[in-house]
Amino acid sequence: MIRLVQVIPLFGILLAIYWFCAQLGIFPRHLNDVLFAIPLPSTAIWKPTWGDVMVLLGIIVLYIELLKATRTSETSIIDHLLSTFVLIFYLIAWLIYPWGGNSVFLILASMSFLDVIAGFTITISSARRDLTIGGKM
Repeated sequence: MIRLVQVIPLFGILLAIYWFCAQLGIFPRHLNDVLFAIPLPSTAIWKPTWGDVMVLLGIIVLYIELLKATRTSETSIIDHLLSTFVLIFYLIAWLIYPWGGNSVFLILASMSFLDVIAGFTITISSARRDLTIGGKM
């Protein structure tokens, strides 16, 4: 199970959740619907929307994906390859499908892009450090 989580890009799961909600007619129509209201000590009222929740989930997923990128193994190469395909799916959906043509989806696609670029960069840096410590560089 842990090995499966290491290989599967979590942005793909987030994309599947978004797509599923789009098929049910929830997104993008209800992205700006307020979920609840919390009064703050400043007397302001915080009213998160479905779109806010999706962006917050994207930030959490990005953090986990960056943690996954710090390991160097055979599975990290597969994870980076699959993450690249997920990014391509995000871009295609954003450009072609009406349910993907909104700012929340573009922000998620941008996070997926950052995941791909940072993943490759972190993995290359980690591999270079491993070679230096091993005395082969």
